[in-house]
Amino acid sequence: MFGALAWSFDALPLVQRPSSGSLAVAMIAAVTGWVAHRWAERATAIDPIDPDGDTKPAPVNGVHDTPAVVALLTNDFRVPRSAVTATALDLAARGWIRISVVDDELAVVTRGQGSAGDALRSYEQQVLNHLSSRAFNGVISASTLAVSQHRLDRRWRLRFEGAVVDHARSVGWCRRRYDAVRVAPAAGAAAIGLIAWVISVTGGSDASFEDSWRPRALALAALVTLVALVWVTVERAVGTDQLPSGDGRERAAHWLGYRARLRARIPADATVLSPPAQQTALAVACVMGVAEHVHEQLPVAPEESRLAWSEAAARPRVVRVRYPVRPGYGQHPARVAVIGLVVLFVAWWVRGFLGRLADGRELSSLLDRVPGQIDLIERIASVLTVFCWIPIAWGVWSIAAGAIDLVATRERVGLVVRARRPVDVLPVAQMIRPLSDRERFSTYLAVDDGRRRTVVAWLATERTAAPQGAQARVRATPILGFVRSSEPVGTAASRRG
Repeated sequence: MFGALAWSFDALPLVQRPSSGSLAVAMIAAVTGWVAHRWAERATAIDPIDPDGDTKPAPVNGVHDTPAVVALLTNDFRVPRSAVTATALDLAARGWIRISVVDDELAVVTRGQGSAGDALRSYEQQVLNHLSSRAFNGVISASTLAVSQHRLDRRWRLRFEGAVVDHARSVGWCRRRYDAVRVAPAAGAAAIGLIAWVISVTGGSDASFEDSWRPRALALAALVTLVALVWVTVERAVGTDQLPSGDGRERAAHWLGYRARLRARIPADATVLSPPAQQTALAVACVMGVAEHVHEQLPVAPEESRLAWSEAAARPRVVRVRYPVRPGYGQHPARVAVIGLVVLFVAWWVRGFLGRLADGRELSSLLDRVPGQIDLIERIASVLTVFCWIPIAWGVWSIAAGAIDLVATRERVGLVVRARRPVDVLPVAQMIRPLSDRERFSTYLAVDDGRRRTVVAWLATERTAAPQGAQARVRATPILGFVRSSEPVGTAASRRG
């Protein structure tokens, strides 16, 4: 058994000390790639678009913009998930489907014909096919629609977004944001870095782990950084983000101006069961954050969690929402500090024990019983000694974060643009119990005060939570995001049903 363990240990990656020269090249390439990534993002940032007028934009060549194209124009030239719901509502307005009430529940009847001469675009047909595939005898209930949202996976959404983008480009509203010129520098740096990394770890020198753990740790960090760079580069290459053309900016400004008129005229209790003309207006309002209750009435696609419309600033705009994942986030600072102190003490003791074991000063009587495996046991103990620095670093960080947040508080007065349970926005929440908080209520609160384009959400308990769409004053700690208190301060700027 020990022989097999020794063989598997020697077969592990980074079993040799990495070559310093090649490792330096890999690290430089990783840093260069991320700099190029950020540069491309900043160089292609879209300047804010001011609303223009308050009338509905005139059709182009006799054809109005579809709600999905309006979503692209008004959501920073990205296609949001709301475009799927708006497209379904537009299909109802055009007669391709019918929305009614069956047994006191909203239902969609998919056996429509559409008006004479009305042709569906590929992304509209895609939404219609999704509804038809979920229907039974041509009818699908709202509850079934909500359950079927998981069918709209990434591949489905990319196909939908790509078709919407192709339509907008054909009219001349936009062009690709990240073309080959923007993606190539980061991709090239990632390729060079990975090649240099492989050369480094395969052409290194034979050295003990305890004598070479620092370059090995650097090599591991370089690998993680390069893999992350490859991931974001591929995401950018296959993504559908766009840049506005001159006509596209003008068109977006007109739609944003029309948004103010929709907001003033559409009542908070407007329903998707309205006549066709009102359904068309609701579909456009839905993608511009005016009638977000449409997502609840017609749950074709989930409401966007990481993008949200906000009117907290001088002009209506789309903000990004970030849900932090870090140790102790959302927990009381005192608790985090105490747990960090315990972890630090235990990890420090274990590190000392393993160090003595690696030096042969611990469990000597037990080691004498396996004389042929002493070197292997001491080598494993040396490796584990290095890994003990991870909980030690975590403990130090927790103590510092808890101590700072015990006395520091941030206050933000603004619109609660998103309120989300951790299990709904964190992909690993099902696997990591402390993050999902199954034993107590918790919710992320993203409060926009109009001063930033990215809103970092804080984590509240049942006592300190606030509803989405409310204007609130929220006080939270700066590092751990623990919400100390929240209180309403007036009516929200954007209505919800």
